[in-house]
Amino acid sequence: MHTTKNKISKCVMARITRQGTAYQKNFTLRQYKTWAAAEKAAQKWVKSTLKELPPPSPRKGRMTKRNQSGIVGIWPRLSTHKREDQEYQYCRWYARWPGCPLKGGVSFSAEMFGDEDAFAMAWLALDNETVDREWVKKKMKTFKGSKKYKEILSKKQLSFE
Repeated sequence: MHTTKNKISKCVMARITRQGTAYQKNFTLRQYKTWAAAEKAAQKWVKSTLKELPPPSPRKGRMTKRNQSGIVGIWPRLSTHKREDQEYQYCRWYARWPGCPLKGGVSFSAEMFGDEDAFAMAWLALDNETVDREWVKKKMKTFKGSKKYKEILSKKQLSFE
């Protein structure tokens, strides 16, 4: 699982990453003579190294530098559609979590609900791990204007308006 056969360099690379730190060791054909021997040595190194390292940090909730929204699991999408000689743009906020039943996540239109409300609705779907848009719309009526609503909007880093 943590090994890769690098035919160009004629080695088996073993790699493990924990809390942003990469651990790597190469097992060359020159040293081990065969691919099978190099892979066996690499797997042995991985097994012994994993015992010494902390467990992997969970992926859920992990902020990355690619995040544009300010909240993990929520992202914007601007789509352009052409019809005859006109071009239309659609702005949506998407939410997805590990185990989300919809491959592309659940989305809310910024044109239909407004940019801030669509973002907040995506957060509600994410926080409750639901793809039930009708439930989110109903919940939004009591959520809008609340202290938590304002807190969520303060994290928003991108705007379609």
